[in-house]
Amino acid sequence: MNKILFLFLFFITSLGLIAQEKKECSYELKGVVLDAETREALPFVMVSIKGTKQFTLTNNEGEFQLDGLCEASNCLVITCTGYCNTTCDATCQLHHKEEKKHDSVIYLKPDVVALDAVTITEKDPNVEGTVTVAQSKIDNETLKLKPTQTLANAISEMAGVTFTAAGNNVQLPVIHGLYGNRVLVLNNGLKHGFQNWGSDHAPEIDIASANNITVIKGASGVRYGPEALGGAIIVEGSSLNFNQPLNAMIGTGYHTNGRGYFANTGISQGFRNFSYHIGGGYTRFGDRHAPDYSLTNTGKEEKAFNAGVKYKYNAFDFKLYYSFVDQNLALLRSSIAESGDSFVRAINSDRPLIIKPFSYDINEPNQETQHHLTKAEINWWYSDEERIVFRVGRQLNQRNEYDVRRNSYKPIIDLDLTTSDYQLEWYHKNWLQLNGIMGLQVFTQDNNNNPGTDTTPFIPNYNTLRFSGFVTERFTKDKNTFEVGVRMDYENNNVRGRDISQNVFRDDYSFLNLTTSLGLVRQLSENATFRTNFGTAWRTPNMEELFSFGQHGFKYTYGMLRYYMNENGDLKTDKVTPLSESGVRPEKGYKWINEWKIKQKTNDFTLTAYTHYIENYVYERPLGVLGTVRGPMPGFIFDQSNSLFIGADFTWQKKWSTALNGRLGLSYLWSKNVERDEPLINQPPIRTTYNLKWSIKPFWFLESAYLSLEPSYTFHQFQAPRTIDPQDLIDGEVEITPESEIFDFKAAPSGYFLLDVSFGFKVKQLTANISVENTLNATYRNYLNQMRYFADEMGRNFLFSLNYNFNAK
Repeated sequence: MNKILFLFLFFITSLGLIAQEKKECSYELKGVVLDAETREALPFVMVSIKGTKQFTLTNNEGEFQLDGLCEASNCLVITCTGYCNTTCDATCQLHHKEEKKHDSVIYLKPDVVALDAVTITEKDPNVEGTVTVAQSKIDNETLKLKPTQTLANAISEMAGVTFTAAGNNVQLPVIHGLYGNRVLVLNNGLKHGFQNWGSDHAPEIDIASANNITVIKGASGVRYGPEALGGAIIVEGSSLNFNQPLNAMIGTGYHTNGRGYFANTGISQGFRNFSYHIGGGYTRFGDRHAPDYSLTNTGKEEKAFNAGVKYKYNAFDFKLYYSFVDQNLALLRSSIAESGDSFVRAINSDRPLIIKPFSYDINEPNQETQHHLTKAEINWWYSDEERIVFRVGRQLNQRNEYDVRRNSYKPIIDLDLTTSDYQLEWYHKNWLQLNGIMGLQVFTQDNNNNPGTDTTPFIPNYNTLRFSGFVTERFTKDKNTFEVGVRMDYENNNVRGRDISQNVFRDDYSFLNLTTSLGLVRQLSENATFRTNFGTAWRTPNMEELFSFGQHGFKYTYGMLRYYMNENGDLKTDKVTPLSESGVRPEKGYKWINEWKIKQKTNDFTLTAYTHYIENYVYERPLGVLGTVRGPMPGFIFDQSNSLFIGADFTWQKKWSTALNGRLGLSYLWSKNVERDEPLINQPPIRTTYNLKWSIKPFWFLESAYLSLEPSYTFHQFQAPRTIDPQDLIDGEVEITPESEIFDFKAAPSGYFLLDVSFGFKVKQLTANISVENTLNATYRNYLNQMRYFADEMGRNFLFSLNYNFNAK
């Protein structure tokens, strides 16, 4: 009887426990994870229950949900590289109500420890509105390794991104074959206002002052404006975080190639409602050298300063930022030919015609630029996740270019460009079940030639006025995020200049254009994501493409409105055609880009495929060797036609072990002038890179160390146009007109293999890096570098850098 009673009680107790278990394991926890400073949603954050195996990842809106919880009170463990969690140790009792669901907002505070080089953890406010477009990011630690590099060189290791150049100092970013003012550079929230025409001008941005750089590879005109037809590059300065201890940094280094030295410093601190940052740097290089000779007149001198403050008052954030860059950039002396014969000899020679001993002197030809940027910004956080932003900026860009001529002390080009930018943006969440941005923008530019050059201005004076309005909205349902955007731009250009007879000409033209974007992000599985975006964009041909006239660098160039063919078929430049009377039209692009990302335990794969059709694509093409007052010189004209770009980028990141990581990158682009059925000139060839990084455990007195190997191979550009020897053009053996098949003065160079090696270590607050670029001292020429006509690229370079960081506890 007792046994029966015992079994009965055990049975009843078990049922109760089972019922209790079923009841208690029905709890649910929902919430959202935000950046404590910016209130932006943080995607891909791991949220787990301490002491269990239950976890989930936040979606693109930072939202998460955990089901089947057995306890009414749990502790959340938040894992997100680059952030420290201020709520992990607290229990979460308020989230757990069986009958009613409550959402929780969890704020993560940015950690002072630098982010991993390939981890994108924070959704930058300026990248909102482009979540369906392929993009990549470089963090501050990676940028610090080479603080003297150009912006274009800094991002060139990304698949699908490279640069076009006019020597070692002037480099312009190229995204999927497009560059110039088809790629918008956003500097601290403002379109960088510089002389962005041709491959002879690079953005004046101090890489040492950048906190991170984001590259958007799709048509981003809806979010950023007409000059984002090919993509956008977003450069962010100091984040100006609150509640941060005093941080001071000083760095210095030395390059063997060019005997270059540099120093930079910065100090920042954040209090409860106030933060500030001050930084600056100085860089100087002498003549660089190829493996077999010196590259005479290739030095560089740069000075930079930047400062920013941020103040918080109730729901308002106030920001002020200023930056200044002063550059003196030398161009290869042998690129300037005194006659047609010397140009022919320079093109056909294996060595530059002018080689002098090393010097720090910067002589003609050279460029002197000064760039000032001032920005003020107000953020009104009317809720934790929504805000209204008003941003105003003003920039002054002063440029002087000097040529090899009799009165060389006078600049051949003397320009002042003033840019003003006014932006009003509304970042909203869950408005009619939509998340997105609405914005208005007024943009102006005033460009003036200063007198005293004794030349006909290469480009005319002009004023640009643009009114813009845009909206981008996102809607998330299940595993899909849909994004749609529309932008309207009205642009007016007023132009004043002088023709070849020094008579004044004027032109005034306006455009009204619509830009659209439609995209999707699909979570295929826990480890796989698919993005697709179809975007349209437009661009007004820039002033060089329309009105350029005369010598610029080693060549003579004529814009589309500065030349015409007479009844005898001869090219004439004695008049300026009004735009309304010409056949010149704005560029209109249609880009479809798709990206697949697969994240596994030890492998990450990213494949990006795209097609880009551009109506009225404007390009510069050789015309011949033209007679000038200096004798025959290479002549170029601008032309336009419909063109097609098709390409793919592939990245494979492999975790070989806990200490060994590899990254493979491959880029391919096929392009063609489909209207004329001929190749385009100056398009990037196939390129593949591999980076193998070994993280070394602490040993001896080193707290950490790494060793990196990076081999790369750039293929011969098999899509290059035909080649015609300049001598045949001078002798008249080959006759070229604007209707002739495109050609080049020099054949595309052979493919080449490069190897870079670097070693770095950390000891307390001191970090050091030793890099060897072009380790094998390879002799090669870069197809996208205009100086390939005259000289080889730089040879081996040893780079030594030291950085000391002081953090007050």
